[in-house]
Amino acid sequence: MRILWVGHNLAYPPKGGPLQRNYNLLREAAKNCELHVLAFDQPATRPPNLTPQDCVHALRSFCSSADWVPVAEGGKRYRLAVRGLASNDPFEFHWLKSRLMRDKLQKLLQQVDFDVVHFDTLGLAQFRYLVRNSGTVLNHHDVQSSLIARRATIESHFLRRQYWKLEAKKLRRAEQKWCPRFDVNLAVSREDEKALIESGPQIKGWVVPNGVDTDYFTPRADPGGRTLLFCGSLDMYPSIDAMSYFFNAIWPRLISQQQNIEVCVVGRKPPSWLTRLSARDHRIHVPGFVDDVRPYFRKSTALVCPIRDGGGTRLKILDSLAMGVPVIATSFASSGLCLEHEKHILLADTPEKFARSVEQVLSNKAFRQSLSNAGVEIANRVYSWTVIGRSLIEAYDAAKRSHDSRSTTNISPGDKACWTRV
Repeated sequence: MRILWVGHNLAYPPKGGPLQRNYNLLREAAKNCELHVLAFDQPATRPPNLTPQDCVHALRSFCSSADWVPVAEGGKRYRLAVRGLASNDPFEFHWLKSRLMRDKLQKLLQQVDFDVVHFDTLGLAQFRYLVRNSGTVLNHHDVQSSLIARRATIESHFLRRQYWKLEAKKLRRAEQKWCPRFDVNLAVSREDEKALIESGPQIKGWVVPNGVDTDYFTPRADPGGRTLLFCGSLDMYPSIDAMSYFFNAIWPRLISQQQNIEVCVVGRKPPSWLTRLSARDHRIHVPGFVDDVRPYFRKSTALVCPIRDGGGTRLKILDSLAMGVPVIATSFASSGLCLEHEKHILLADTPEKFARSVEQVLSNKAFRQSLSNAGVEIANRVYSWTVIGRSLIEAYDAAKRSHDSRSTTNISPGDKACWTRV
């Protein structure tokens, strides 16, 4: 098959979240398909020493072609958010609206006969009307309407809470409008697939889970000790909230019982309050962004994942399982993953239970080894990217068959309306 991947990031370097998922899915798809990539460049997702051309060059090592388009950044994003208050479209549609993307996509579709066009986030659905003769796939890293609605329920600031409520309604309407217009909608879990289908029974869902590179993240020996690890993008709300919760509610309980415990918080752009806390307490280490997280996994006794907000599934849990590092997490953090409490993972939803679970793992080597063995086994059997790549190819096959079964595409002329005032 000949596939065009239209993305909202360049999937390189594959360090965390959507970039990690996208890079590995692209790599797996390229093993079975002729794969072309056209994606937005987000400067915030790549190290300063890497240019968009460097990222494109990396993708071209296994893709037939790759090209990029700049996206709105910094202050312009905030202006778009304010301007979008009067619009019926969610913020992401304004953020990803681009004449250059439209023109490059249109030209590529005229030059190459694609079997399937993959759009990697809801905001890219606005370009769907350009595709006439190919199957279509819309990917959902999370169900955005549900994610933002949940954000609104925990937001304490009145104006921000009202903004999130409004944005959640816009996203829900966008999902109801756009998802049925694609042959296949990809979700990262059964729960997300169910939530998408609730937007409209005519939506065709397909689960392509998040995964782990089991050739890269390999089992390590138990280092013993009492060192905890957290990994996440520290400029993103879910990780910031998780660390605030951990250090305000869980950490005091841990250090009241054991003075020799340590925690390492790895991730880009740590907030200033966290770096100040690290400066005051020698047991807290905040190295920031690291190019290779595996050395931190190897010397850590356990991973903590006190995530309470966000969407999709947490890739760092899967990375940890593949390396045999026991995981203590909230039920929310592990939602969407086929993990059994006290077999693959420890789940704890109160500060007291979280602290007790940490102590249970740190103090019981045999229990740690049991968790480690089960984690490595399920990571390789269920969550290897090689296994998950097959699900993606099956989804592309289904999209192609769906398109081929129709004599004409059902694209409404109204789909072009969002471009009348670009």
